[in-house]
Amino acid sequence: QRRLCRKRAAKRGDPGGELPPLVGTVIAEETLWACTACGYCEAACPIELEHLDRFFRMRQHQVMIAGEFPHELKHLFEAVEAEGNPWGLPASERGSWAEGLGVPVVRDAAEMASLDVLFYVGSAMSYDPRGQRIARAFVRILQHAGVRFGILGAREGSTGECVRRVGNEVLFRQLATALSATLGELGVRRIVTCDPHALNSLRNEYPEFGVDVEVVHHTQLIAELLADGRIEVDASLAGAIYHDPCYLGRHNGEYDAPRAIVARLSSDTPLEFGLTREKAMCCGAGGGRMWIDETIGKRINVVRVEQALEVAPRTIATACPYCAVMVGDGLGALQPDGAIQSRDIAE
Repeated sequence: QRRLCRKRAAKRGDPGGELPPLVGTVIAEETLWACTACGYCEAACPIELEHLDRFFRMRQHQVMIAGEFPHELKHLFEAVEAEGNPWGLPASERGSWAEGLGVPVVRDAAEMASLDVLFYVGSAMSYDPRGQRIARAFVRILQHAGVRFGILGAREGSTGECVRRVGNEVLFRQLATALSATLGELGVRRIVTCDPHALNSLRNEYPEFGVDVEVVHHTQLIAELLADGRIEVDASLAGAIYHDPCYLGRHNGEYDAPRAIVARLSSDTPLEFGLTREKAMCCGAGGGRMWIDETIGKRINVVRVEQALEVAPRTIATACPYCAVMVGDGLGALQPDGAIQSRDIAE
């Protein structure tokens, strides 16, 4: 359509031409904002077309130029801008989840140099009760294995991943600049996080802001600790199935470490989804969809849980705080008796 407009304009002697807006004509608004940024469209495309960057740029235009976006995002932007987290809770309480656990808060470069790794917690695990349980479970693993680690507490700040995915590039860059400065000031060299979205930003996007650190996912570190014999587990889990987070699997290529842990925990052979690994379906929270109501069709998290129920699991294992919420909510809608559990691998 845009090429046709250019041809018609050229015939009129106007080389530039008046092009119609992409959103609302070529791409429907509901299509643009329905995208979970899971990356399956690119993975499945037989000629390797790259869709996501174009969708992100269109969202940037809608947010920063046109000022037209889902109304739920207004609260998200205001909360993140004011307090540095989507919940709008006080930034000063970012490390409150760790009270009583004996977790050191890194205050200067000397303290950081004495540690093995910085635990980047992220907003979901700092403020959401479901995520806080995952953070506490992971802390117990690190402490049991004797890993020297610390957190940033109130200084941590958001990576800005969610606001970038929904088009607020200016706010993302403000957050990334601030967090990058903190990491640089402390001389951070290795980061572990339970959040694949934070991992993706810190590993693949923050080098633009001068961040040169090794970033690993908590399942990768747990698998490493198991392989080194620093932690031991009982193989008592039965009927487990693992859901691949999009930003750990497709976007960062990690499929094996989580499965290795689940296999070590299991007394039987772990189950698999019909759509698994490179073909795994999103939980529905990616691309900022965690903050936008679903109004078209069936909820994505419910569809994903239905896919799990096809093989009758007893536990659905996750490796992302957002997946934990979405899968848990899907189970609540389909299995309200609680017979099937959703657990992060750290738990």
